[in-house]
Amino acid sequence: MGFFNLFGKEAVVGIDIGSRTIKAVEIEATGSGWRVVNAGIEPTPEDTCKDGVITDVAEVAHVVKSLLKTADIRAQGAIAAVSGSQVIVRQVQLPKMNEFALRKSIKFEAGKYVSASVDDSVVECQVLKDSGEGDQMNVMLVAAPNDMVGSRVAVLEMAGLEPFSIDVEAFALVRSLAECSKDPSYKIGAAALVDMGASHTDVNIVCAGEFALTRNIPIAGDSFTNAIKALANLSFQEAVVLKFETVLPGSSDQPSVSDAQSKRWRVVQPLLDELLREIRRSIHFYQSQFPEGAEQAAVKKVILSGGSAQMSGMAAYVSAKLNIPAEISDLFNNSVINCNGLAPGYIEEHGPVLAIATGLALKEEEVSAARLAA
Repeated sequence: MGFFNLFGKEAVVGIDIGSRTIKAVEIEATGSGWRVVNAGIEPTPEDTCKDGVITDVAEVAHVVKSLLKTADIRAQGAIAAVSGSQVIVRQVQLPKMNEFALRKSIKFEAGKYVSASVDDSVVECQVLKDSGEGDQMNVMLVAAPNDMVGSRVAVLEMAGLEPFSIDVEAFALVRSLAECSKDPSYKIGAAALVDMGASHTDVNIVCAGEFALTRNIPIAGDSFTNAIKALANLSFQEAVVLKFETVLPGSSDQPSVSDAQSKRWRVVQPLLDELLREIRRSIHFYQSQFPEGAEQAAVKKVILSGGSAQMSGMAAYVSAKLNIPAEISDLFNNSVINCNGLAPGYIEEHGPVLAIATGLALKEEEVSAARLAA
């Protein structure tokens, strides 16, 4: 699904602007799928993003422009995305109507879910393939604050790019991890795609390869970092280093635990456990929409992406707590996307944080492929 769609071309770059890092991925279509042409990551300038809104457009645009040059990305068009508690994503049922009537009525419908004035939001919708029964149709409704969407458009334009679309991070993640996977389990069951970013964690449920639910949880990487920072009176960056040196219980890599290691884990554990309780609630809410024992209600695996997913032992700990098999996303393995043009070490180090940017780049490639097939 697209959001804030504009006329597009084929050569685009996916730009994932996070509160801590900016990721860019350029892909191209091949005979059997897609190939990553170039990719890059740069730190987001400090204090330039607040609550999902880019507050210093010029500074972020400067970093984006530099990132494109360093990564040798030459695409002129770009797609970015929004996420956070203020981004509303809902599947709603509406009376069947033509597109013109839907566009006229969708803001009224959005007003039921948007806490702020709907006039201060960008609202989009799409009729789903399963259009419902009788005189009803299923519609995906998306709304986000104007300043959240507008600040990303402004960054892309100031960086010399043409903004083709502003998408939703949840859709991009489903696109890259589920829709492009060759793993048949995505087509027959449900999975939870959990993106552990810096400021928030997104829980996205996919069923039979299709987006079903998304939820934003305000516990993520910065929560863990700030707990370690306060414990040892460190700088933020020093705490980041120690966060990734912290090995979670249950990891096969866990060494003998030092006193400092144990203290770090004691301040991180309550936050991580609360995050997992919220993830469990999200899964239970999804399951409550189906009759007991329904095949589509069974969430059979958890796929972790984002920076904090790379903490040593995270997958094993999540699996033990949720009692669901969990793994770190392996974006380019068993997928129709290949990354032969990138160094293996680069993918091993950064693969889990490139999922959203890759999904954004795939959005325009899917549109282009559909045009060619038409």
